[in-house]
Amino acid sequence: MTITTLSFDLDDTVWDPRPALLAADKAQWQHLTVRFPGLSEHFTKDRVLGCRKRVIDKSPMIVGDVTALRIEVMEQLLRSLDVPNEAATSAAKDAFAAFMAHRNDVILFPDAMAVLTELAERFTLIAITNGNADVHKTPLGPLFSLAFRADEVGSAKPDAKIFEVAMSAAQCSPEEMIHIGDSIETDVNGALNAGITPIWFNPDEDDNSLGIREVRSLADLPAAIDSLVA
Repeated sequence: MTITTLSFDLDDTVWDPRPALLAADKAQWQHLTVRFPGLSEHFTKDRVLGCRKRVIDKSPMIVGDVTALRIEVMEQLLRSLDVPNEAATSAAKDAFAAFMAHRNDVILFPDAMAVLTELAERFTLIAITNGNADVHKTPLGPLFSLAFRADEVGSAKPDAKIFEVAMSAAQCSPEEMIHIGDSIETDVNGALNAGITPIWFNPDEDDNSLGIREVRSLADLPAAIDSLVA
């Protein structure tokens, strides 16, 4: 195999997103509480989940766009509390901006910087994510030539389209690319749908029923790639 390009999932593959997501979510609701102090007692988990269910039931495809889903849930919640449509839309967008102010404060996995620095010397690195983090606003940013987010492309893994858009921009064929990610459903199946060789990042040592190539740590990734190239 002649490999020129490595595509990486981001959340739970090269970093732990949970601290950033918790801080971002807190900032979002703090913003709405300041803007609508009389409604804050209604910003409950049950009410949010109820709005989320209604949004998804109405537009099932929105689950592939985490940005649109988050904004729409906030809008619907505010409207259910009798906030006028225009004010609900404006507030949801502003609250999402507060969310994004913390979204990229991710914690890199211990081996991520060293391993990806080594690989970037040999391959073009690109990011393909269903999340809304911006890799170029993280310490890994300088290592990545391109980044593709589902909410920007209009396609989410495992749909082949987001991979096809990435390959077109990176000017590589499926045979020249390897995709690395932690999810069988989105990363492995998405890569296979696009004709790309996947490597499953499986730190929890889950059952590999598909028999696909896997690594248990990022430190094992260069050797796994070398074995494919060889």
